[in-house]
Amino acid sequence: MSAVTDPAERPIILVALASDETREPVVSELEHRYSRDYEITVVSTADAVDRLKRAAAAQSQVALVLAESPTSADKQSIFAEARRLFPEGKRSLLIGWGEWAEPATAHLLFELMAAGHIDYYVLRPGRSPDESFHRAVTEYLRDWQVAVGKRSRDITVVGEDAQLRTHEIARLLARGSVPFATAEPESDAGRDVLAGAAVRYDGVPLVRLADGEVLRDPDNAELLRAFGLNTDLPDGPVDLAVVGAGPSGLAAAVYAASEGLSVLVLERDAIGGQCGTSSLIRNYLGFSRGISGAELSQRAYQQAWVFGAQFAHSREAVGMTVTESGFQLEVAGEQQVQARSVLLASGVTYRTLPLGDLTPYVGSAVFYGASAVEARAQKGRTVHVVGGGNSAGQAALHLARYAQSVTLVVRRSLAESMSKYLIDQLDAAGVQIEMGVKLAGGGSSTGDRLDHIVLQNLHTGAESTVPSEAVFITIGARPHTDWIADEVLRDQWGYVITGGDVLAEGGRRAWPSERQPHPLETSVPGCFAVGDVRRGSVKRVASAVGEGSVVVSSVHAFLAGTA
Repeated sequence: MSAVTDPAERPIILVALASDETREPVVSELEHRYSRDYEITVVSTADAVDRLKRAAAAQSQVALVLAESPTSADKQSIFAEARRLFPEGKRSLLIGWGEWAEPATAHLLFELMAAGHIDYYVLRPGRSPDESFHRAVTEYLRDWQVAVGKRSRDITVVGEDAQLRTHEIARLLARGSVPFATAEPESDAGRDVLAGAAVRYDGVPLVRLADGEVLRDPDNAELLRAFGLNTDLPDGPVDLAVVGAGPSGLAAAVYAASEGLSVLVLERDAIGGQCGTSSLIRNYLGFSRGISGAELSQRAYQQAWVFGAQFAHSREAVGMTVTESGFQLEVAGEQQVQARSVLLASGVTYRTLPLGDLTPYVGSAVFYGASAVEARAQKGRTVHVVGGGNSAGQAALHLARYAQSVTLVVRRSLAESMSKYLIDQLDAAGVQIEMGVKLAGGGSSTGDRLDHIVLQNLHTGAESTVPSEAVFITIGARPHTDWIADEVLRDQWGYVITGGDVLAEGGRRAWPSERQPHPLETSVPGCFAVGDVRRGSVKRVASAVGEGSVVVSSVHAFLAGTA
């Protein structure tokens, strides 16, 4: 039998009750199920903020706050204070069955959610055991454990924070849902790891695995193989080769494999594509509390894998040839894959900026994309996010949980490209907005670490230097289509043209078959395109998943016609 966790080390579940009438069922359910591993702390809503401050002063961890009222006796916001002191902690309004139908309660819920003060609501237990209550609580606790990385500290990345490869390794592990810790080589934790493994740090990142093995500056394939992920290519041909493991590619893999096709998914980077970097997707059907892009991607990956889809991780398609029997994909490393049909789901990447003096900081303090992985490293820092779309808004919101200051740098107006719910949450979270300006430079006044950026006013041309320790750039995108066969028709920006648009754009010269192109089929029969790489796609996760599922019918139709 496992020992009870030391009370001094137990994270806190704080319950703030407005009256004693609701105390017994809530507290008894929590204590019976969670007291072995968590400290169940029950206070009145009047005392909740003071208790949170004392927990922070004692350097305790608060995993979950359940409160019947959002304010304490002196009108301080319980949830806002919990978010400020414990940014990884989960926060939920505790209500009774049916109370959501009361206009005042519904309005309060909408208001708290819009401001980002709560993650969702939890219904007070109505029976014992109340598994619906426990499902909500355990989901919160699991999310908290993932956020703070408490699932395991056996895996440690030892590397300098200013080094690009240190960040690349950390992002790859985090995107793969591999729990790990990081340590600077000169820190106490870093020295302990190096001494315990009897290795010396010589300027490149080291990864200590759970079994004690140390990998010295591993490439992505070596790192992923160490965690049991496949990087091999199949010996023979497959029915469908999917290039890209974003939402559209994963959805296609699930449906194609579940319907009996042999499927290979090639992914050059990390599962999930741009979706995998999103800290929270609030508007995906079925997830009322929202879900992180990494979690959604990992669920889809596991679902496709269990249906029999084969994944070749960290393998990049670099060329494509149309053959008599289908297609030959050239894979980096001078290898080939034979496939009867191909699905292009390679997505897009953020466009780069002419960064000038900021160029040396790319990957260590300047990041392309809305990386949720880097957010915790910005604790107490001054951070800027460049961009005006939803990805930029989500990045700014997530960073605001940790950074001392977050500023959104926007060339035009937020209303042109960002959802209103995100604009409202940015305002509530205190994110500053600089409109009509662009990033013009930056650097360090003291050494290797970024400490300032230069912003230029687009109307006057005037430049200003402002403190900044990290920049996240989320502007525009370009498709990954340079490597595909010349026969595949693309528009002037490189987006792939599909379906009826093939004939409309290129005429009969662009389509070699007497039949009409199948939905989502390119100008090459048997080659399909879905998601952001396709011209005319809707830039939403749900739309990408829909295209990935729908295209499988077209793949079946093509394969049946060539059998």
